[in-house]
Amino acid sequence: MDSKTPYKANLIKQQKVCERNFHKLMKLLPDLENNDNLVLSFYLAGWEGQARFQVLERAPYTTVLHVNLDAAWGQWLKLPEFRIRIYRDVRMAEIISVNKDRHFKAIYPYPNEKMLMPDEKEQLNQLFSEWLNFCLTHGLNN
Repeated sequence: MDSKTPYKANLIKQQKVCERNFHKLMKLLPDLENNDNLVLSFYLAGWEGQARFQVLERAPYTTVLHVNLDAAWGQWLKLPEFRIRIYRDVRMAEIISVNKDRHFKAIYPYPNEKMLMPDEKEQLNQLFSEWLNFCLTHGLNN
């Protein structure tokens, strides 16, 4: 991105990531509608861990989900905690908080006080997508 050209959010790209995140969550958590607490164990190269999914809110068209990752490598690497809003009617899932930071804007000026990237929200949804890929590849339902 040219430093003279201001960042413009790509809403189509962001929606696609949120749609993929929804479908990945539904594949990982087929019993989400009936269960408020789900645990997924994962194994990789002798390391093990768990992803805990806890429903915090249920509304007619949305669900708020807390995702807590716990792994042996968490002793030397801070693992993210996600809060996700699932929009069941439009089949999308997006980040609403990460590690207690919340209410992300679509675009941030850069530089800014917290040094957030102009596309911070898009990048966080992509990070969550990559964690879901990891869970799909290495996870085992308990």
